[in-house]
Amino acid sequence: MMADQTIPTLRYVVVDDHEIDRLTIEGEASKYPFFAKVASCENALEASEFISRFQPDIIFADIEMPGMSGLDLVKNIAGQQTLPIFITSHPEFAVDGYEIEAFDYLLKPITSERFARCAFRIRDFYQMRARASAFERDSESNYITIKEGYDKYKIPLHDILYLEAMKDYTKMVTTSSQYLVLGTLVGMQERLPPGKFIRIHRSYIVNYKKISASKGNKIYISSYEIPIGKSYKNALTGIF
Repeated sequence: MMADQTIPTLRYVVVDDHEIDRLTIEGEASKYPFFAKVASCENALEASEFISRFQPDIIFADIEMPGMSGLDLVKNIAGQQTLPIFITSHPEFAVDGYEIEAFDYLLKPITSERFARCAFRIRDFYQMRARASAFERDSESNYITIKEGYDKYKIPLHDILYLEAMKDYTKMVTTSSQYLVLGTLVGMQERLPPGKFIRIHRSYIVNYKKISASKGNKIYISSYEIPIGKSYKNALTGIF
């Protein structure tokens, strides 16, 4: 379940060819004691050198930049533990960002409220990762078992809202809590019963009975807004 422990300082690199946008990110990040700046770069090539040298926890990367784009930069560091957060003036680019497993994206102009949601999401990920769970399911049962150390939690399948890929982990959001399970989204999908959960995005699997609305390229489950990936447009056929 959600850890209540403090987390170590999370180091970040920001890369954007516009100085005012870099300063905006730095100003917002300075409000949170768990963030520490490693470097502020005006192009992706410079940023890649800092990332290689310092292995930061987070990169805030503009998508459109002269030369190497933010998308290319993140593709080049694939396999590292750095969490990519994309920054863009174009909402349509957010879908591309999610397709390469961006952790989050921020739409310019960045507001304090939106940055706060991103910051706390990052914090929660590191808190949950410190207590990454194991996942078990009997193929004949209607529940799964989450193991955290010596503790076990039995979760009915109908309580699961959605699953989200987070690098080598999968976040499971239920009606009452959240868990971070060590294992890929594909691995989780193979162990869930077919017909109850559908893949709507490279990074998301949802309990289709929990979907309350579908608008454009997004669906809504409870208070959560989840994108629909380009390759999964037909996943909701017959549901909405």
